[in-house]
Amino acid sequence: MSRKLIFLLTTAAIAAAAAPAFALPSATIRGVSLEAAPPHYVGKCPGVVTFHGEVRVTGQFDGGKPVEIGYQFTRSDGGTGQNQFFNATHDGAYPLTETWTLGGPQVPHFGGWEKVKTWVTDSGEGGNKPPVWSNEAHFTLTCKDR
Repeated sequence: MSRKLIFLLTTAAIAAAAAPAFALPSATIRGVSLEAAPPHYVGKCPGVVTFHGEVRVTGQFDGGKPVEIGYQFTRSDGGTGQNQFFNATHDGAYPLTETWTLGGPQVPHFGGWEKVKTWVTDSGEGGNKPPVWSNEAHFTLTCKDR
């Protein structure tokens, strides 16, 4: 091998070893919880039930780059919400909120639930982690117009 080629290969190896190693941002969903408020609605209809939840995330957020987390609400009546997203920028709990307005003359009593599916969309693992589901947040609704 020529001295010039050896010099270039040696220089490239030293530069690669000295270059800072930046980890790609990555996250893991450690848990998801959801609750209905109120759990037992009695009142004028249509009534509103609000679902409060949180997604607990841990990860590596090197370089200030966030990791995108996706979520979608599913209802006991078969309805599903649109895919929504937020950026996780640190370990911790991230809040989620959803409302369901229902009830009236045709549906004076109702019992149901909502749950939420979450997933990592953008991570060092290529976003191939399985989704994490919350519990079913159960509620009942009774219409009383007086």
